[in-house]
Amino acid sequence: MSSKKDLIFFRRVSIVCAVLLLGITLMNAFMVTDIQDVALPRLFIAIALLAMNYTSYHNVFVRRNCSAIFYFLLLLYISYAIHLSFLNHFPIYDVSATIIVAIALAALFKSKQHLRIYLIVVYLEFFGLFFLCEKPIVETNYLFMSLTLLIALGYFVLVGKLDAIASLTKSRSALLKSEIRFKNIFEYSPIGILLLDSNLNVMQVNPTVVKILGYSEAELKLMHRLNYIDEHDFLPTNIVLEKIKGGANKPLVKEQRFIRKDGTKRWLRSTLEVMDDLQEGVPCIISMVEDISFEQSARMKLNEYAQKLKNHNESLEEFSYVVSHDLQEPLRMIKSYTSLIKRRYIKGLNNKEAEIDIDYVLDGAERMSLLIRDMLSYSKWSAKPFTTEEVSSMAVLTDVIQNLSMSMQEKEAEIVCHNMPDLATNRVLLGQIFQNLVGNGLKYSQEDRSPRLKVYGEERAYDILFTIKDNGMGFDPKEKQRIFGLFQRINPHGANKGTGIGLAICKRIIERQGGQIWADATLGEGSTFYFTLPKRKLSTMEI
Repeated sequence: MSSKKDLIFFRRVSIVCAVLLLGITLMNAFMVTDIQDVALPRLFIAIALLAMNYTSYHNVFVRRNCSAIFYFLLLLYISYAIHLSFLNHFPIYDVSATIIVAIALAALFKSKQHLRIYLIVVYLEFFGLFFLCEKPIVETNYLFMSLTLLIALGYFVLVGKLDAIASLTKSRSALLKSEIRFKNIFEYSPIGILLLDSNLNVMQVNPTVVKILGYSEAELKLMHRLNYIDEHDFLPTNIVLEKIKGGANKPLVKEQRFIRKDGTKRWLRSTLEVMDDLQEGVPCIISMVEDISFEQSARMKLNEYAQKLKNHNESLEEFSYVVSHDLQEPLRMIKSYTSLIKRRYIKGLNNKEAEIDIDYVLDGAERMSLLIRDMLSYSKWSAKPFTTEEVSSMAVLTDVIQNLSMSMQEKEAEIVCHNMPDLATNRVLLGQIFQNLVGNGLKYSQEDRSPRLKVYGEERAYDILFTIKDNGMGFDPKEKQRIFGLFQRINPHGANKGTGIGLAICKRIIERQGGQIWADATLGEGSTFYFTLPKRKLSTMEI
């Protein structure tokens, strides 16, 4: 079956060949010459070529087989030319001209099968008619030399045609596959694709765009961009083109509200990029649009919730400060007047039970004051931004030990520390962690033995692990998760006073820096606390 391009080619060549044949016939008719000529076959071939050209517009069979018909007529013509050479006893001029014409016509063949048949018939006719000729004018050596040249030229034409046909077939097949692949991507892509001209007018859209906007492709081709893009998100054509060309090979990405056919609006993310020219001098811009209405709605809600959360946190922070400061004053009054009552009245009554009761009141007020102060501290560490710096963990631990020196002297404590690496963190926050963990090791020590603590660090691939080990009271391993909660004390009924906020503060500080904290212990033998801090670059962080 002939393609459309082949059909056009054969129609044009058939007209040219028919005109040439008719011209030769007329020339020979008006010239006086002794050459024997038979004009009827030439006229028949010329009329057949014209008939094929005309019939191809109306007859499906001729249109489908025009190439085979054309090659058959060419074969008839070259056979006719060889026959004329036979009638004129093969003069040198006729042999040379016939060979040249034969090779020239061979170049028109596109089918390798038809070309082979053509060359074989030509060679056989030359040999057959030459040996049938009674008195050939041309010498046999010249004829064999000419036919050898014909064979050589025919071979090169055949090989060249075969290579060209194979290359064209391969290129055409690859092009066809590429076109099918692009068409499938274009037609079935879940992302909307618009092909725009240099004025950003629609040239073609895929079905996804039609589904998103509700307009047909024909309607979009007739519309200006302002008709389907919200005016608040609209950019003039010259600005869009400048942004695309000045993007350093990066596509222009913009989130815009598109107006659907029913009047509703959808948020779409448009990605625009210049493609190679589809036609000479006509640049093409591809615009890929993705429906992000749900994403935009979720983002707006998230921003709304984030703002509400920020306002809520600010209110809580303000509330915590107000409560802590406002509650401290009445507590001081309770403590002051309770102490005054105990000093003036209770001791004078010489009543032990009354003294115990009033001590409970004083102890409760003291604990309440401590609890309020710790709550204020937790609130501060939970909301305060901080800047990281290069910190020596050994220097920070040394400062903490110095702060705890009085307690260490009273309990005859010993602290061993080694392998304390430097890291990027906040010095004050790291000191707060060591202060709580080392302080707990001293606070919750056994009465029958002096506190012994080991503090050391280990630099690992992605973080630094710190270990604080003591020989104190320890705790039940079942409680190792609970102890990091707010107001959760290791020994709530012991003699050591505390609110249970210290470990919660440590957990808060460590986890907001991307680290972890955990503990192991044996009741009555001691406990070991571990925490990690990641290796990171210096930055400003919000915990």
